[in-house]
Amino acid sequence: MSWINDDLDRFIERIFRNFGVNPGMNAGEGDPSVRTWTYGYSMTMGPDGKPVVREWGTGLPGQEAPLSIPQPEPLAAEPLTQVDCDTAHMKARALMEIPGATKESIKVKATETAVRVTASGVGRDYDVEVPLNAKVDPNSAKATYNNGVLELSFDLVEAPREDGVDIQVN
Repeated sequence: MSWINDDLDRFIERIFRNFGVNPGMNAGEGDPSVRTWTYGYSMTMGPDGKPVVREWGTGLPGQEAPLSIPQPEPLAAEPLTQVDCDTAHMKARALMEIPGATKESIKVKATETAVRVTASGVGRDYDVEVPLNAKVDPNSAKATYNNGVLELSFDLVEAPREDGVDIQVN
């Protein structure tokens, strides 16, 4: 059954050639195109209960990696939002938690019934459209950003309608 071993040997040689390694030579012996590299990681639980990942070897971020693995595009994060309507004072307020975003990266676009917010921060991007549940004057908008919370306030054009059916709780 030497033909099985021959096929396996050819297969292994082809893999080595695909990595740019001559299988007949030891690393660093005579062939300047031969590159060796190592990579690994260890994962432990930190004192705060969060996982801690430590990478080691060559091919770490910032170094030339022998293989490039395509990374998926990060998805936009969905911020926590809250919308309040104060009909007594004819005001509407929208709060959004967008931690890590810089004030300069926040873009707000408002219509009479919704607000669209895009922002970028450390390691994440935000893109959300929030319905306001009432008709507002977009020209009256005021925005503040403090400690990762974006607050938008509007003047109400008309009070929100209370739709729905009353249900008796037994």
